[in-house]
Amino acid sequence: MDLVVNLQSTPAVSVPVVVIGGVSIWLFKRFVDHKEKSPSNLPPLPEVPGLPLIGNLLQLKEKKPHKRFTKWVVTYGPIYSIKTASSTMVVLNSNDVVKEGSTSDNPFYVSIYS
Repeated sequence: MDLVVNLQSTPAVSVPVVVIGGVSIWLFKRFVDHKEKSPSNLPPLPEVPGLPLIGNLLQLKEKKPHKRFTKWVVTYGPIYSIKTASSTMVVLNSNDVVKEGSTSDNPFYVSIYS
């Protein structure tokens, strides 16, 4: 019985401790994920803004997503990236860009397949 009384009198874990612990875990995970990515000297791609966690999935829910890609090419150019939940996809919007990107002389191609 004394054990039950002692447990009830101890203070509960405070909210700031839980928040600080959660933020610490998130920062550590982000640091580890950042270290795993290979360094690249390529310029960053334009990224279509989306919602946290789900990315651009709601913008692609229509039956013909190629029409959405055609609208984005006007704003972001022929090469851009989108997020679909936890994945990032690179979109190439013309035959010329696809041909140029798939040559073995291209540094992007070399960095992916080497």
